[in-house]
Formats: sequence, structure tokens, C-alpha cells
Amino acid sequence: MKFNQSLQSEIDLLDEEVQEMVEMLSSDDEGDRLVAAVNLQQECDEDTIPFLIHALEDSSSSVQLIAVTTLWEMANAKAVLPLLECINSKRDKKVSDEACSALKELINQDHLLKLLDYLESEDDLQINYVLILLRKIHDVQALPSISPYLSSENKNIRKEAVITLRYLNQLTHFTPANTLADDPDQEVRKETMLTLGNFREDCIVPILCNSLENDESWEVRRNAAIALEMHGDNSSAKSLSSAISDLHWQVRKFSMRALTKVLSEEYLGEIVKLLCDDYSDVRKEAAIALGLLGSKKAIPSLKQSLDDADIEVRIQSQKALEKLNV
Repeated sequence: MKFNQSLQSEIDLLDEEVQEMVEMLSSDDEGDRLVAAVNLQQECDEDTIPFLIHALEDSSSSVQLIAVTTLWEMANAKAVLPLLECINSKRDKKVSDEACSALKELINQDHLLKLLDYLESEDDLQINYVLILLRKIHDVQALPSISPYLSSENKNIRKEAVITLRYLNQLTHFTPANTLADDPDQEVRKETMLTLGNFREDCIVPILCNSLENDESWEVRRNAAIALEMHGDNSSAKSLSSAISDLHWQVRKFSMRALTKVLSEEYLGEIVKLLCDDYSDVRKEAAIALGLLGSKKAIPSLKQSLDDADIEVRIQSQKALEKLNV
């Protein structure tokens, strides 16, 4: 692609060696343009930024990709707006992904309004990328623009939208997000659990408990347990005490961790059983919980765990016994 008159005049200001590389960017031969792009990447001369931006519109996605990477490495703010033009479905996916990665490091609060402009798009891929980039800025002012995408027909957009909510500063509740706990898509539900972990509405803990007890996906149940640990609400104790017997070990592990925040001796029997769990991560969490619970009734079981095959379980069992003055 030939340079416009403005760029052509800037070539004369470059060093002679760099001029040759830049001029090759306008060659009709793709191989020449690739060589030029690679050489300019190695040169890393900020005076070549306008020409690398020009190369973002090259007919070759390989040339575009090298240009994006080079602009990323130069970390110059001049590249932000041109790179925003690369995060859409018209581009090769590798180019868009690279541009998004670059923008994560280059954008700042000053670009918020421009990002919100790009969010108003019919291009689902562009919407996804912008939702991801908004997490870097953390500004709750973006909430009204993000909100409509929580009900998008595109499951990936719903997922990215609900993830972005948990990155917004000072956002402690947002009722439209609560309904995604029952979303038909597992990935959306999984991410919703973690977002609800940051929210503090009275209805949140019951929603998380329901997902922990009833969701068909172990990943959703696990994330519900992680979120309940963040809340540390006593009303979750019953659900968590049941979930430490879940069929999946990760649900048992994180439910056990959450239960340590709301411990009661009435759950001693269920916790002791986990010292014999097939998974050492679960056994370790049980030992930690028993130390925190402080019941002498756990001493015989903890002593047996001193012979556990896993060193971490043995260490935590010893620490638990020390807390019990044994």
C-alpha cells in the first residue's frame, strides 16, 4: 500500500538506513513488506511509528501482526486509536488478539469515552474486546454502557459483561447481574458466581447457596463456594456443610475453605470425615478447619493424620494439634 503525501514527506527526515526499510513497506511484494516490518521491529525507532500505523492497513495479516507487535513494544500512546481499529471481526483473529493485548497495556482513563464509542457496535467480536479492555480502566461510569450486554443473545458477550462488572470500582450491587446465576450457559454461570462474590446485597448469599447445592456444573458449584468464602456469612454454613460431601473434590475443597469462615462444632463430624478424603487438598483444608474449630473431639483423628501420605496434610494436622495444646 502506497504512502500518502504526508507520510512520503516524513521519510526524508529518517536516517538513510531506516528510510530503506520504510520504503519497502510500500512494495508490491508481500515478502519485501514482511522483511521491512521485521527489520523495523528490530530497529524499534519511534520515528517510524507513523509508518507502522500505516502498515496496520496492509493487505497481509502477517505484516499487520508484526506492526501491532512493534507498536506494542514501543508503548507509544499514538498507537492506541489505530490499534482500536484492529479489534474487530474484519481482521485476522491473531491480529485482533494481539491488538487487544497491546491495548491492555496502552489504554488509560483518558480513553474511556472512546472505548464506550467502540462498544456501540454490531460486531460481537469488537464488543467482546472492548468489554475486556474496560476492565483495565475500572471506571463505574461504564456501567450503563455495559448493562445491556448482560442480556445479549450471544453467550460470550454475556460472559464478558458479567466478568467486567467485578472490575468496576465501588460496584457493590447490580441486580440485573443476579439473574445470570440461572443462565443457560455454564460459562456465564461460572463467572457470575465470582462476580456475585463481590456484591453485598442481602439476596446474594441465598443465590450462591442455591447454586452451590443445585447447579449441575461442578465448576459453577466450586465458584459458588469461592464466592461464599468471600462473603463469610453465617447463613451459608448449612449449604457449605452439605457441599463438603460433594462428588467433585474441588467443590469439597473450596466449600471446606469457606466453611472455616463460619465454623460451628455441629459440623465437626462432617469435617473429620474429610481427613480420609481421596484428595490431599481436601484433607489439608479439613485439618486447618479442625485447628480453627478448637474441639478436643478432633484430636484422635488429627493424630492419625500425622501419618498422612502428603506432607502438607501432616504439617497442618500438627499445627491443628498444637492449637489444641497437644
